[in-house]
Amino acid sequence: MDGGRRSVTDAREALRLLGDDEPPAHRGAAQRRLREWLASPGEVRRLLDDAPDGAREVFVTLVREGSATVEALLGRGWWGRGALPPPLDWLQRRGLVDADLDGLVRAESAAVDGFLAQTLDLPAAEDGGSGLGQARVEAARSVVVAEAGELDPLLAVAGTDLRLVAPTVAVSSRPPDEVAALLRRAGVGLADDASVAVTPGSPALATTSEDAVGPRAIREILARAVAEERQVQLEYFASSRGGAATERAVDPWRFADDLLVGHCHLRGGERTFALDRIGRARLLVNPIVHSAPAD
Repeated sequence: MDGGRRSVTDAREALRLLGDDEPPAHRGAAQRRLREWLASPGEVRRLLDDAPDGAREVFVTLVREGSATVEALLGRGWWGRGALPPPLDWLQRRGLVDADLDGLVRAESAAVDGFLAQTLDLPAAEDGGSGLGQARVEAARSVVVAEAGELDPLLAVAGTDLRLVAPTVAVSSRPPDEVAALLRRAGVGLADDASVAVTPGSPALATTSEDAVGPRAIREILARAVAEERQVQLEYFASSRGGAATERAVDPWRFADDLLVGHCHLRGGERTFALDRIGRARLLVNPIVHSAPAD
C-alpha cells in the first residue's frame, strides 16, 4: 500500500510542509489526507516548481521509468535506511517518494496521479530525448465497466469495437445504445437493464440500479452506496478538464461533508469527488471491487 512504511510522524510532517497547520493525529487519517492532497491536480507541479536543484528531474524520471536505486538516480550509493540523500530527501519528506525494503526508490502513486493530471504544458523533449512519452487522444462514446478479467470476452463481441484502457474499463467509439444492444444480443447482462429512478425516502430494491439528479437525491444515493458497498456511476464535471463532463465508475469508500472518496476505475486509483460537481449519479447493482485501504 502507498506509504505503507511511513509513520504517523512522517505523514504529519509531510502535511505540515505542504501547508496543513493541523494534520490528523491518527496515522490512517493522516495518510488519507496526504494522498488526497498529492492527488489533487496541479498541487504536485506547483510544489516541484519550488524544489531544489535536481529534485524535479529525479521525480520525473521515477514517473517515467518506475522504481530505481539511489545509485541509478544520483550516481552514488545509499545504506538503505533512514533519510534518502539529497535531493531525494526533499521529495521524501513531502511524501512524493519513498524507498522499499530492497532499497528501491519509487514515486508515490497519489503523487504520480496528481502530477500526470497536469502535464499538458510540459516542454517538449529536446533532440529526441526522453520525456513522459506521447499521448494519443481517441474518440470514446461508450464506456463499459466490469470486474477485472470479465471484460476480455466482451472485447470479442462483434460490432462493439471495444478496446481495453484499464483492467476494469473498456471504451468504444460506437454509440452506447448500439454497444448495449450488441452485448445483450451476445448474452451479456447489463446493470442498466434493471434501472429505475430514485427519489429521497423511496429507495429501490437492491437488485436494481437507481438514478438520481439534484443534490438531495444524489446525497442519499452516495450515502447508500457507501453503506451497501455498491458501485456508483457519476457524471462528473472536473475542473481540471475545463468543466467538461466525464463518466466515472467509482467504488465508494466514504461520504462526508459533500465529498465522496473512493476508487475511480477510469483513473485507476483513489479520487475525491465534490457533490457540487456531480450532475447525475447512478447506484449500480455491482458490488465494489476495490476496498478502502486499511488504516
